[in-house]
Amino acid sequence: MSTPALVMAGVSKSYPLLSRRGRLHSFKGALLRGELLRAEQEQDGFLALEGVDLEVARGETVGVIGPNGSGKSTLLKLVAGILRPTAGTITANGRVTALIELGAGFHPEISGRENAVINGMMLGLTRAEVQRRLPEIAEFAGIGEFIDEPVKTYSSGMYVRLGFAVAVATDPEILVVDEILAVGDEAFGHKCLDRIGRLQRQGTAILLVSHDLSLVKNLAHRALYLRAGRPVFTGPAEAAVARYRSDVASDEEGAPAAADGGKRWGNGAVTLDAVELLDANGATSKTMSSGEKASVRLAYTAHAAQEDFVFGIALHREDGAHVFGTNTAVDGWTAHRLAGAGEIRIEFPRLELAPGRYLVDAAIHTKAGLAFDYRCEALSFLVTAPVAWPGSYAPEHRWSPSGPAMSPPA
Repeated sequence: MSTPALVMAGVSKSYPLLSRRGRLHSFKGALLRGELLRAEQEQDGFLALEGVDLEVARGETVGVIGPNGSGKSTLLKLVAGILRPTAGTITANGRVTALIELGAGFHPEISGRENAVINGMMLGLTRAEVQRRLPEIAEFAGIGEFIDEPVKTYSSGMYVRLGFAVAVATDPEILVVDEILAVGDEAFGHKCLDRIGRLQRQGTAILLVSHDLSLVKNLAHRALYLRAGRPVFTGPAEAAVARYRSDVASDEEGAPAAADGGKRWGNGAVTLDAVELLDANGATSKTMSSGEKASVRLAYTAHAAQEDFVFGIALHREDGAHVFGTNTAVDGWTAHRLAGAGEIRIEFPRLELAPGRYLVDAAIHTKAGLAFDYRCEALSFLVTAPVAWPGSYAPEHRWSPSGPAMSPPA
């Protein structure tokens, strides 16, 4: 197994509530307040982040989600080396590039081209390397002849474009991204996502903070959900987003959020009693052949009648990569009433999965996302196939050569 690109162990960060050089640090302040009290307050401080353990593999993208003030940006600044942890360790096995404050350090009086050279060198490239990459940087930034104009003449969008172009041109081994994909116009946003995708394919480890939960689900393999500076859940991005949305819905209803940690949460008004894979004959199975008919059965008990309910599943690989997910609301079903015990099945005429082990998350929740019962990894099953195809999707296919001399398989 290869060495992880990034390892965080027991990472915490606290900020002093009062600075030793604050406005009360004077002879009069010392007389009125007392240095002993001040030192005690500084020692206590404000705990912005506590007890974060996380590993990011090479080529893996991990999202960091949570409400404002949950410690997301603090975590990224610690990884980027802008801050130092109060406790714990952070080990980065590779060059780290941070997209936190794009264009930080740009000098307003010199040109974009000159700033790109300086900024690229600050990010670890040699002057010769930056010079070789300048055409690519200029093309990606798309600011035309303004590349040779003083940065003080740039709009905020042009500033961000150039900063992003320089940062991704460094070919980082570890990329730290803080909400910057939300800036710029739509066309530039697409270019950013395309470049992020290319970095993923090249094996770059990415730590991504975003309030765009759909973006996290689409880009990230796993996600860390922070709340009030503490880790609540770490797992597949789909599950982490579901947990966060459930907690938000709980807050809006004035109900307590679920306990931190664990792979099952919800208010218990409806419970999932069983989650099973059924084969083509309707029998319970833990193994299936790629492409065969199958279904997933959800058995439930409604302990109180419900009129707002959604059934959903999410399928992912053991490494956390999202494979498939849907729910009854997405598929157009209208809920009327749920009471007592029952079951619902989602059927697949051909489950065309590549061979490997898959995990299923199952849930019953409201349309707003409040979980009655959410079970992570409620079901595990193995898919077999004659050929060990890579990836997750294994559709029926055939080759039709017209020109090359070839023999078909026996």
